[in-house]
Amino acid sequence: MAPPALSRTANGADSGAVGGESLPGLRSRPRTRKSPWIPVRGGVGFIPTLSTMRSVQSISVLMPTWQGMAFLERVLGALASQRCDLPWDFWAIDSGSTDGTYECLQSWRERLGVEVHLHRIHPTQFNHGDTRNLLVALSGGDLCVFLTQDAIPSGPDWLATLAANFGASATVPVGAAYCRNVPRSDAPTLTRLLCAKDPGYAEEGKLTVLPDEETYAALDADSRRLLYNFNDVASALPRELWELHPFPRTAFGEDVLQARAILEAGFAIAYDADATVEHSHDYDARETFARGCIDGRFNAQWLDRVCLASERDVDVLSERLRPGDEADVEALQLEPAASAELKTSMAALRLAAFSGLEQGGRTLTRFPSTAFNAGRELSILFVVHGFPPDTWAGTEVYTLNLALELQRRGHTVSLFVRGPAGDPADPELSVREESVEGLRVLRLVHRLEHARLSESFSKPAVERVFERVLDAEQPDLVHFQHLIHTSVGLVDVARAAGKATVVTCHDYWALCARVQLIRPDGQRCGGNMGAGCLPCVKDRAPAEIPLARLLGQAAPGPLRGMAEAMRATPGAPPALRRTAEEYLDLCEREEVVPAAYAACDLMISPSRYLRGVYLESGHFDPERLIFSENGLRTDHVQALQKTPDPEGRLRFGFVGSLVWYKGVDVLVRAMQRMTAEECVLHVYGDFQPESDEHHAELARLADGAQVEFHGRFDNSKLSEVHAQIDVLVVPSLWVENAPVTIQEAFLTDTPLLVSDIGGMAEYVPDGQNGLQFRVGDDEDLARKMLRLLSEPGLIGDLSTSFPEVKTMVQNAAEMEFRYRALCSRVREVRSTAREFRASECARRGGPVVSQGEDLLLLRPGGAFVEYDLGHMEPGAVLLHLTLLALGSESDVEQGGHLTLDGVEIGRIPAFTADGCDQSPTLSFEAQLKAGGGRLRIESALEPGQSEAHLRIVRLVVDRAVRVVDTAGAS
Repeated sequence: MAPPALSRTANGADSGAVGGESLPGLRSRPRTRKSPWIPVRGGVGFIPTLSTMRSVQSISVLMPTWQGMAFLERVLGALASQRCDLPWDFWAIDSGSTDGTYECLQSWRERLGVEVHLHRIHPTQFNHGDTRNLLVALSGGDLCVFLTQDAIPSGPDWLATLAANFGASATVPVGAAYCRNVPRSDAPTLTRLLCAKDPGYAEEGKLTVLPDEETYAALDADSRRLLYNFNDVASALPRELWELHPFPRTAFGEDVLQARAILEAGFAIAYDADATVEHSHDYDARETFARGCIDGRFNAQWLDRVCLASERDVDVLSERLRPGDEADVEALQLEPAASAELKTSMAALRLAAFSGLEQGGRTLTRFPSTAFNAGRELSILFVVHGFPPDTWAGTEVYTLNLALELQRRGHTVSLFVRGPAGDPADPELSVREESVEGLRVLRLVHRLEHARLSESFSKPAVERVFERVLDAEQPDLVHFQHLIHTSVGLVDVARAAGKATVVTCHDYWALCARVQLIRPDGQRCGGNMGAGCLPCVKDRAPAEIPLARLLGQAAPGPLRGMAEAMRATPGAPPALRRTAEEYLDLCEREEVVPAAYAACDLMISPSRYLRGVYLESGHFDPERLIFSENGLRTDHVQALQKTPDPEGRLRFGFVGSLVWYKGVDVLVRAMQRMTAEECVLHVYGDFQPESDEHHAELARLADGAQVEFHGRFDNSKLSEVHAQIDVLVVPSLWVENAPVTIQEAFLTDTPLLVSDIGGMAEYVPDGQNGLQFRVGDDEDLARKMLRLLSEPGLIGDLSTSFPEVKTMVQNAAEMEFRYRALCSRVREVRSTAREFRASECARRGGPVVSQGEDLLLLRPGGAFVEYDLGHMEPGAVLLHLTLLALGSESDVEQGGHLTLDGVEIGRIPAFTADGCDQSPTLSFEAQLKAGGGRLRIESALEPGQSEAHLRIVRLVVDRAVRVVDTAGAS
């Protein structure tokens, strides 16, 4: 008999709740909603209406600054004169000004008349959308008023007038308001002429709302752009709306994108011609062209609008506007020479602007649109390679504390973490649900028993498990804290499911298979070593590394071709075939691991140095790879009074793991040079010289020196430990990026001695809050120690400028607005299919035999397998079952039937291979019910009747109708 034809049967019966053994607890979690409900694009959400919006009780005036001294004094003076009945405060973030801007802001603390809050960020951290979001997150006013450093409020009632747009007298819900700009009093004539035709300088106020849905849908891109006019030079936005749609992270046009989202959510935007600010720019042709390029690129990328499609369009538009421009000039009745010069200048600026728009619009990049999230609270899934109580390293502890703080802020948080088997009987790649400090933890059992090198970074079986986790948890966003020990394919799985994605680069794993860019012989690597990584990863002779790297650079194609040929040659020596396979796996790693990181919506580096290393590799977009320090839990750390040493010695200290790349041997050798000095070294960290070879070496090196090993201590005692340390030493040999131990030293007012590389040098500038020494150089370290001993007052000088440490509360607030902004992007679900290899069943019974890696053969005698589909949302699905019949078994009859929650949904008619291998795929329709989802496949041709064999290859479950996420919140 031939393979069976397509068989479809619908399941309409009620389903019962059946638990799963392999993925316990992975039931589809219903999304909680709040009312009242109003339409949101593509769905419904909890969006405030005119009757439910909170009344404005307070205002925060928010200003990003950089090199702003030209107008800042006048702006602050105008703010000081404001008459406003509502309480307000002032917040500014400065991005590394060097012209006195920050000092000017400080000088107004007592003069402004309201509370002043100042914050500084590094210039690389500035972003028009992100920095404004940070200002909102730091502040607390109900109404967020944005003001640039060069926009001067025109009168004492400016703030009250702007805030009145959101008063109780409004007849439609106003989502945002912006001010009329007026040219500066000293603006040249050309600037005034151009401003007169700019809608942002119009003398009449207006209220913009969208037309009806059908009309709006029919508008072209140009018409839509005119609706989105909004300028955050001087503007106001209710906090409760910002919480649903923070400014998108963009280098330009964040206000336009905010306006679009506000209008599409049903709100109005007010242009207030009575609330005015003095603001204008006197751009020359070069500056106008640059501005046009930025504007043209923004319109194309974010609005899919090409302003000018060709150079001919530039000429046509320039000529079209020339008569009107010249008439405006002639109306001024200037002297003929002045009039001619002004006409020429105006034409030049028009040409520059249009040329810039045309050139910027050539970009082919397109970004998704954004829309209001359905509510303030998000569902967040963290992915990390380890988690307490199994492991307590820096990444794991950071993830724990961030998850706890986000959960405290009202978000739904769960974690997908890799862990060892708690019980030898635990099935590989099974998931067990746990609770850790009140957090929902889904712990993947993964023993890391890799058959080949590629499995250390790519594991499709883990990806299939992750698909089911996503189905069950339904997160809005997935934050990958690490991808090691899982699979880089998890990123694509999340993206295909329409989830926002973030990855934090805690180390160099995206570039280095050994994680730390340091070889076993202690040599540091500046980046990925290409073919040189193979001898390093396999712990071969270090001398092979530079030679292999050079060979890979000189002839990458031939080398790869030779490896592929060697791997494909059955008679090749096994060792050579293995080496060839490992080399090809590393070649693959060099491509797919960075690509997975780069595919995330946002990458976060906790240090500028690490960000620089990643960018130098050429794999990553600098706009999507941001520098943002990790937050630290600080409630258990405080600066206690230093308790003096009973013997009057200067106390150096080390706190951390005693592994070779931490450089403690360098520190101990330096102490050997200090035997005649009045000093001592206290070492805190797990110390097992009886069982650890490196610890034994440290004990031998310390013999005769003033070194005391104290072992581990409870982290709650950190402040007491630092109270007994005068100077903390961080002598790491590897390029650490953001050592927590340095931040803990800042919190306890402990100056530092650090290696002069990486994040250590970044966090501890030489001579500010510590001293630097040449990495790995114990002699130089000893010299710096002697300085601290011999220079009175040096330790005191180094203890006066500790930077502020970002708390976990602050970090969570930042993450919150970044998450919300990413979740507001409109996303399409690319894949709803979920694959199960035959062996990935939840339960099996009777004579079921495993064949190969993934096949299952059901034999007569009551054989069955069950698959748990309970993680999937209820609804219509298609089940695609792939079978295999071998040509050599032409006399073996195959067949069976399927039930879902005890109700038959289809039959597999009896068939044989007919002398050749057959692999048919049969499809069945079914209806998943809430609380059910147990699919059972039996080798009985029908319930209770004769039985056959059945060899199962895979099961694919897909939605009968594809779902498109148009709300942007996954």
